[in-house]
Amino acid sequence: MNRLRVQTRVVAAVLAVAAGVPFGANAQQPPPPTLSFSNSRATSIPPAAKYEDSVSQRSFVLDRSGDETLMKFDDSPEVYALRATTAQRGDDFLRNDAGELMLRVTEQGNVIAYVGAKTGAPADIAGAAAPLNAPAMSGSLTQSVKDAAESLSKIAGHDVTIFGAGEFASDEEWAADALTMTVLGVERANGLAHTAAQGLKAVRLDRAGAATATYKDGELVLGVNPDAGYAGRPSSEAIANAITAKRAGT
Repeated sequence: MNRLRVQTRVVAAVLAVAAGVPFGANAQQPPPPTLSFSNSRATSIPPAAKYEDSVSQRSFVLDRSGDETLMKFDDSPEVYALRATTAQRGDDFLRNDAGELMLRVTEQGNVIAYVGAKTGAPADIAGAAAPLNAPAMSGSLTQSVKDAAESLSKIAGHDVTIFGAGEFASDEEWAADALTMTVLGVERANGLAHTAAQGLKAVRLDRAGAATATYKDGELVLGVNPDAGYAGRPSSEAIANAITAKRAGT
């Protein structure tokens, strides 16, 4: 070994010892550094969070903590069960049961609302929110039927009868919620067609495997599946569309 090589090796050894690294052919190499990544925005957002639509200024809760994605505005009793479709780049498009686009959640976790602006506008997160649990009963189902019939009769301008509530004695909260959606849906239909509610004569609640809303000869029939929660009854918009013969996606 020539003198230059010896000097080079000595220098390398001195530098290694100074750095605290073992030196030599049999020395164990240090492990590679561990890369640490902070949580992304998507993973740091709480499962149930409150947002504010930057256009309409309406606040709403988006709850993705359970099997269903739920949405509720602070100024309305309605809870929407949203259906997601995923785009190629990872964004989730969330629609209600009538096919209306409500929200888009980007891959980064940002929320775009389509309620106040049809082209979409950012919704700012305001913080965590309580999950949207089953609707609370403020009274008996009998009272809910009476109140809904009075509201519907007032909108229609004549008596409206409600049938089938007795089938839901063990699921009163979901029958009552379906009746609330009925009143909201008839109000919406009347606003769209001005006199749409005048032909309404009766509302019937039926147990069904899926949420449905059909309207024929003055009778509005709602298919309700309590086991499916909020996704098991039609939304107010689906009810309004049935009355005005507007199909989802049109």
